[in-house]
Amino acid sequence: MRADIDSLLGERGIEAAVVVKTETPNPTFTYLTGPGCHLTVGLIVWRRDRGGHLVHSKMERDGAAATGFELSDFSRWSYRKILEEEPTPVAGYARFLDEVTRELGVTGRILVEGTGPLGQFHHILRRLVERRPDLEIVEDRDPSLFLQARLSKDESEVAEVRKVGAVCTRAYARVREVIGAGRLEGKKLRDAEGYVTIGRLRREIRRIFFEAGLLEPEGNVVAMGRDAGVPHNVGNDDDVLLEGAPIVIDLFPAQAGGGYYFDVTRTYCVGRATDELRELHRCVQDSLQDALDAFEPGARCRSYQDRVCEFFEKRGHRTTRQDDSLQEGYIHGLGHGIGLEVHERPLLGGPTTNPDRLEPGSLFTVEPGLYYPSRGLGVRLEDIVYARPDGTFENLTTIPYDLEVAPAS
Repeated sequence: MRADIDSLLGERGIEAAVVVKTETPNPTFTYLTGPGCHLTVGLIVWRRDRGGHLVHSKMERDGAAATGFELSDFSRWSYRKILEEEPTPVAGYARFLDEVTRELGVTGRILVEGTGPLGQFHHILRRLVERRPDLEIVEDRDPSLFLQARLSKDESEVAEVRKVGAVCTRAYARVREVIGAGRLEGKKLRDAEGYVTIGRLRREIRRIFFEAGLLEPEGNVVAMGRDAGVPHNVGNDDDVLLEGAPIVIDLFPAQAGGGYYFDVTRTYCVGRATDELRELHRCVQDSLQDALDAFEPGARCRSYQDRVCEFFEKRGHRTTRQDDSLQEGYIHGLGHGIGLEVHERPLLGGPTTNPDRLEPGSLFTVEPGLYYPSRGLGVRLEDIVYARPDGTFENLTTIPYDLEVAPAS
């Protein structure tokens, strides 16, 4: 949690953290300022045991004031004059960082965090340490300090995630409503608007998200048949929904302005599923329930990847534990943390050296799947689980797992 930042700095022997905000979204900056605070650019200098100092644009002074940080605006540091006096913008920003950190009393080991042009900031930081030999820019541990802080969510953060989840529930209900209102014309689904396509479902989902103030920064997955068998195929908008074909729908919207994400997947089919699809779906659902039943506080996250691999292998499916280059069977990790980014810590997959554990406050996805694109098949189910401070685990996802959606007779 944010309250842990000073102790994490102390544990790592770091005196201060410098968090840079360019016009590129920066989840760590958002985490520190609060997701409701819309600052286009800025700089936070977080000094251990002294809290944060925010340098902001004077045009955004009201938003800056809402953070509760110690404040100054760029003009206080004569930033424009610095840029005019230095030969390049890189040299100018390095001097700006030098003057801010120097006046704020920052010395010793510092952590630098941010997003932006990688090469440009490499040279900015190189110039900074040339100007300030009393500063050492440290290499962070894994997980990084701010990811470690963000790993543990408080109740207010979880409440925001629940809000997004409630909108996802409405989106899936709308998908089932559209399918259920159509009629089969041969194998194709049709309604009063014409053939029902993947693109039609995607538009219905996006309309619900838009009306609720949600964005899809990473897009979504609405994929049928062979596309459903390749996990990150987003699907072809022109495909008409076909009777019995799997439709994998993976939604991961976020609150507008850089807020919290939800991430959920269901697999549907129009009308009756084939025996093979029904069996795959049952197997994936059983594996999901097996994982949900097995979670324990403090357990190694990677152990659940091994558990789901063993579950599938016993039922005749190959997994990445047997062959990392696998393209059919179970071919990805079991889950990941979620919050201000769609992929955070903890990881329920990754290398065997993954150090993550199910700590109190963790919020993470559980998403087993089986994929056979050569047979036009793919099934994935995904829920979000909250590791409550009392040691229990709560599934925040309330969307039914039902596979078959009957069209109108």
